[in-house]
Amino acid sequence: MTHHSPANESVRLTVTADPDVETRTALAAFCRRNRYPYLYSEVLDPLLSRGGLVLALATTERPWPPKGIGSQTVEAVGIAMIGSEDRAHLTPVLTDRRNVTNVGLVAAVTKQLLEHLRERNVPSAGYLVRQGDRALERVLEQAGFTEADFQSSTDFADYLEFSAAPQEVLDTLGLSRLRLGDLLALALDGGELDRLSSYHFALSAGLSAYLQDSIRYAAILPGLIDLIATSPPGGVPPGTPGPPVE
Repeated sequence: MTHHSPANESVRLTVTADPDVETRTALAAFCRRNRYPYLYSEVLDPLLSRGGLVLALATTERPWPPKGIGSQTVEAVGIAMIGSEDRAHLTPVLTDRRNVTNVGLVAAVTKQLLEHLRERNVPSAGYLVRQGDRALERVLEQAGFTEADFQSSTDFADYLEFSAAPQEVLDTLGLSRLRLGDLLALALDGGELDRLSSYHFALSAGLSAYLQDSIRYAAILPGLIDLIATSPPGGVPPGTPGPPVE
């Protein structure tokens, strides 16, 4: 039994590309509650209306009434944008503040998202990492990712894509052989816990500056724009993806 195990027993895991109004409202409340409301109003809501996003959600539900606005609470969300060539651009799993150390929940959401991408025959999934940020590069390499042939730039840094086939990441992190119940209960051996903890905490730290509306210091850019489609031929996409520069 871990600190998070009792709460995780009531969590519902789903994957959707077309969330209903109750889920959208819960996602907006999640972003507001965790002090990045712009992420929903300026980024997620427009993208969800246009299509292209896949959400892996961990939610809890109020006992009564079971439906309606406010009936859901988002505990964590993993996001993938399916872009050109069916490549998936990933955003590290976002958690409610009470779940920042809930590695089992994050791992379960990650497993659900990667399995969905695999079943959709997505050939690769990747993160954009600040060039030369060796700690993040190493964590991704240990999870099965390799440096790909694409890069992006903001006004402050260059970013390299690290990508892998979804099944490769599932296998390397050990998620393919672990059941959701064991992940949520954190019934893992030391090596499994080490791998999943390093992966979650490193990616979460790398994204934190972006969530604080400070792209100047972002070590990871979220996968919320189809960079390949918006890139000029043979070049790096212009401009600064993400929220306004501080």
